[in-house]
Amino acid sequence: MASTGPFDLQQVLTDLYHTKDLLDFSAPGPSSPVPATTNATPSSSSIFSSAASVAAAAGRRAAAVASAAASPQPQGTSTFRDTPSPDRAGQAQRNEAGANLDLEVRCVDGYGPNLYIGRSDGVVEWWVCDGSPTTASQNGWSLRHKHTLFPRRPVSKIVLLPKVSKLFVLSDGTLHAFLLPTLEPVNSSLIPPLRGITSVILDDDELDWAGPGTEEKNAEMTFVVVRRKGLGIYRLGNRMNAVKEIPLPSPPTYHALFSNYLCAAIPSTNTYSIIDLSDASLTEVLPVSQIEALDFDVNPNVVVIPGENEFLVTSYTGASTMGVFLNGQGDPVRGTMEWEDHPLSIAIESGYIIALLRNNTVTVHSLSDLEKPVQTVSLDPSFAAFTLAYSPYGVSVRDLVRDERMNLAHLLLLGGKLAPPETIPSYELSNVDKQAPTPPQLISPEHEEPPSGSGLTPPSSPKPFARQPITPKRNSSLIQATAPRGPFSTTVAETLIVGRDGIQSFAPISILLKLEILCAEGKMDEAIVLVDDERRKGRRGEIDADKATHQATLRLMHLLLACHLMLETMFEKAGDYFIRGKIDPRVLVRLYSKYRGKVIGSAEEVEVFEGLRAVLEEMPSVDEIIANSIKRNYSPHLEPSSEQSPEAVELRRAMTDEATAMLTDFLRKTRQSRRKGGGSRGLNSRKLDTVIDTTLAKLLADAGTTNELLALLASPNDCVLSELEPFLVKRKYVLSTVMRQQGRTDRVLEILREIAESPEGDALCDDPVDEIAQQLETVTDPGLFRRYTLWLVERDADKALAILMAQNPKTGVKLEDVPLIDDLRKISEDAADRYLEHVVVIRRSPDRALHEQLLGNLLDLAEVLTKEDGVKYHLEELDSEYRLQVDPQPYPVFLADIAPATPIKSLRLKLLLFLQGSPFYDLQSAASRLEALPALKPEFAVVLGRLGRNRQALNLLAIEIGDDVSAQTYCTQGGEIIPPKVAHKVAQLVPELVGWATLGDVGRRRRGTVDAKTQEGLVLELLGVYMRDGCVCSAEKWTG
Repeated sequence: MASTGPFDLQQVLTDLYHTKDLLDFSAPGPSSPVPATTNATPSSSSIFSSAASVAAAAGRRAAAVASAAASPQPQGTSTFRDTPSPDRAGQAQRNEAGANLDLEVRCVDGYGPNLYIGRSDGVVEWWVCDGSPTTASQNGWSLRHKHTLFPRRPVSKIVLLPKVSKLFVLSDGTLHAFLLPTLEPVNSSLIPPLRGITSVILDDDELDWAGPGTEEKNAEMTFVVVRRKGLGIYRLGNRMNAVKEIPLPSPPTYHALFSNYLCAAIPSTNTYSIIDLSDASLTEVLPVSQIEALDFDVNPNVVVIPGENEFLVTSYTGASTMGVFLNGQGDPVRGTMEWEDHPLSIAIESGYIIALLRNNTVTVHSLSDLEKPVQTVSLDPSFAAFTLAYSPYGVSVRDLVRDERMNLAHLLLLGGKLAPPETIPSYELSNVDKQAPTPPQLISPEHEEPPSGSGLTPPSSPKPFARQPITPKRNSSLIQATAPRGPFSTTVAETLIVGRDGIQSFAPISILLKLEILCAEGKMDEAIVLVDDERRKGRRGEIDADKATHQATLRLMHLLLACHLMLETMFEKAGDYFIRGKIDPRVLVRLYSKYRGKVIGSAEEVEVFEGLRAVLEEMPSVDEIIANSIKRNYSPHLEPSSEQSPEAVELRRAMTDEATAMLTDFLRKTRQSRRKGGGSRGLNSRKLDTVIDTTLAKLLADAGTTNELLALLASPNDCVLSELEPFLVKRKYVLSTVMRQQGRTDRVLEILREIAESPEGDALCDDPVDEIAQQLETVTDPGLFRRYTLWLVERDADKALAILMAQNPKTGVKLEDVPLIDDLRKISEDAADRYLEHVVVIRRSPDRALHEQLLGNLLDLAEVLTKEDGVKYHLEELDSEYRLQVDPQPYPVFLADIAPATPIKSLRLKLLLFLQGSPFYDLQSAASRLEALPALKPEFAVVLGRLGRNRQALNLLAIEIGDDVSAQTYCTQGGEIIPPKVAHKVAQLVPELVGWATLGDVGRRRRGTVDAKTQEGLVLELLGVYMRDGCVCSAEKWTG
């Protein structure tokens, strides 16, 4: 079991060759004891071997790609074409191995997504971590190629050299050269197989490499081979050139090299020696074991401390094993360290010393503090770990921790401590796009952080090489055929733990685990720094994964940090990280019991990251979070209790205000982003918008932020208004706006009427009467329209009448005119008369009672006006002036043209046009009333003409009025004094009488032309009138 520390143990490949019997429920026993002289690759060699693999193959692979058009089958293609599937490959392994129990892993090395395994049967396997769907034991690794070395002896060492794009494999004393990454053998004319080799050594100082794309065509490096009688030093590039030979008493198999200094364990003397390659000098420094071991052979350990020009060697003391640091001259430096058991293998990574001990534990010491380990991990004995493999460039392995936490899980929103006492049904949303939504947790934040080189942040300066893992770029020719694909995340492991039948990674602890530990320990400031640093790394492109995976991980980190900040009542900071993490708003709203209402149902679920599920399920309401915080931090100091003391009440209020402000700001920003197009669409999206808008409106109403609330309600929104109404009881005008959005016109009018009748009014509503008038324009219910229109007449008759008169007879509100006019008359005689005139003249109502009523009004007014002396004199003057006309014209036209604009003029013209045009009044009654009004002779003549009292009518026209033109018209039109032509002329002179002038148009079209006999009879009547009056001139005009 691993203690908390800087590294995390994860499976890479398991059960490679020995499949367990599914019916065997007994725990597997440990493998045979690790032999004292194991063929495990020394950690120093592992360091050197993996460093060189990526770079040099880039040139060859790039050339192969460039020549693909010219070559139909470029070199190396067949290896991918013939690659078996993992299952079939595993079966092939078993077939060719013969006895499965004899097949084991002997050595491992890798870089980027590529891993090379040397087997006990002389086979080298090339595995790629590409996220392919494989068995659980392979964790996304797929077997790409195998190469068999004859005579099928165990592979004792694999060395990767990226600088020169080479891979060397040592088996049965022969060193074979291959190309990276495809395991294609190098032409023997360039690098022939070397025989009689026991080991290979690389110079630690020459392992510097900036990664794919930085390869040098003529790059060379020192390559030291160990033979049975000494060392052979070569310069390795495209070819291998011998430099010199150095004899040794016996060939070392444990060694490390930096610059010209080689530290090696010489088997013949069982001591560590420092060999200066420049002058071939040898200095013995320390025994491998200071006593004779009784039950095991003590293996040496030699590693280089990167960048320090130091070696670390181990010396067994009997009770424990001592670690000693040596410089290039063999002098002790730094101090010593101690292990309780003897290390089988040691690796140095990121300032830590990692040791695999004989007792199946891995210890981690810090170079800055050698006293005691900072971490101890116990391994499963059945894994049979026997060595560590170190790759300075890092191997991309599946990040099981991150993948587990990034999985999606279902969260019941109102479960656990938030479960309501009664079931709340979910709101049914209609008219919603049924497109299936994209799970919000899978959507990468849009433009959350500017990409590297966007101009928003300066590019970072390249760092010097510091033994950091290098992740090959996706477009590198070294890995273009092997890059991971699909929804699969990886981490970089430099140290691998190698077992007989599998491989484990010992990688730096996941940043997610670091964050979880800091949050669990309440170190929120450190957690904030960790998350912010990771976000800045993403902006600078300093990440070990693809951008999408990093953004998703960063999102989980933001949300995890936000949840713990919330629990610590750091609400403002929590809100910032909730926004960055783009959390589903329902997950946050559910914590506010005052505001969530019924927009979240009892059975409603959302998808969340698995890494958040536990903390979200256990999270209580905001009120409870605040109460717990006060009790936890202030309880001993508050009297009489943390619930009742005045200080606690004030503190609770302040914290509640901060929590509410955070939610408001979160919803405001989230709404703004979604309204601009950010976020998913479809049914789930509509649900989110409903929760956001409704809750935000409640918060704004509760805080009295009226202007923003009105702006929200005036814009397109998804508020559930029935949820919002209780928050607006004291804000009537805002409530009326809400009701208007809901289509509750009756409530809108009722609330506005209350504001208008209230002495205090409402500061937000300057003119409630005008708003009622505007609202009435949209009312379609007759009863509601009638009630509030009559109410409006008392306050603003002009507006009320304008609304009434604007109603379309076909599409407007249908009202009974007679009762309405009666009701109007109870309120205002003037309003009733004006509306009556509109109904009869403009809307052409055929109701006889209304026509009679209008005529009565006109005659009553005329009777009053004509009794006034001034009006009498004015009318007499007009009559006199009419008789003196040089160019005769009909009296109505004269009246409209010559008379000044006075009430009597308008009244008489209306009477003339109405009496001639309306067919819906009692002619006899009208004649009786007009006969009593001698000043209205033309009006009386119109009625007489319609009664057929031709002689009397013509006498009025021709003799008393002197209107010969109208008299002649009377004869030709069959008794009509004001035909349409004359009426239209009057309307041209007095435009406001257009409606009156057209009253008789329809009747005129129906009547048709007057027959000649009728016309002749009327002419004879007119002649008789003239003759009786002695008007010889007029009579001669008609007879002549």
